Amino acid sequence: MDAISNRSLKARVGAMAVSLVMATAIATPALAFADGTTSQSTDVTIQSVTPEPGGDNLSFSVPTQIPFVAKADGTMLAPSAKTLQIQNKSVFPIHVENMAVTEQSPFKLVADVMVGTDANAFQFTVNGLQAAASVDTSVNAAWNMGYANSANDKISLDITDAKIARVTADISTPQKAATITWTVASGAAQ
Repeated sequence: MDAISNRSLKARVGAMAVSLVMATAIATPALAFADGTTSQSTDVTIQSVTPEPGGDNLSFSVPTQIPFVAKADGTMLAPSAKTLQIQNKSVFPIHVENMAVTEQSPFKLVADVMVGTDANAFQFTVNGLQAAASVDTSVNAAWNMGYANSANDKISLDITDAKIARVTADISTPQKAATITWTVASGAAQ
């Protein structure tokens, strides 16, 4: 075969390939498009994010101090519940999940000052719950707060059964006895 025949053969094979492609395309039925419309749905959800320490997702305020005044018989007076409040400043309801009381030396937080021999022993309750290292309030609806500026966006802290015994510390001036850490979560208590 000479070079011209080679080129002629290649041209004929190429033309045949193009013809087959065209014949296939023409023989294929036209695409059918559906008449009308259809739709699907997408859910939109809103959720508060569990706050990170130092985060700003949940906004609330707590009393900066609960000042007790000790009487000679060991009972301690506390401010009224109206002046001791936790207030929700978030746009959704929140609840107190935990109340953790950390004692400050030389004071000793106990369940009952009449039992034991610890010096500077003290006790108190908040809204009927005994102050302790960790108090679970997550299932108690009394610790629920509505959204900010609603009728129930505050919890008043009623301090009762406050007592101190065997005092050796100088309490002629205010002394820090403990710190309360309030843990809150969005929504109502479960």
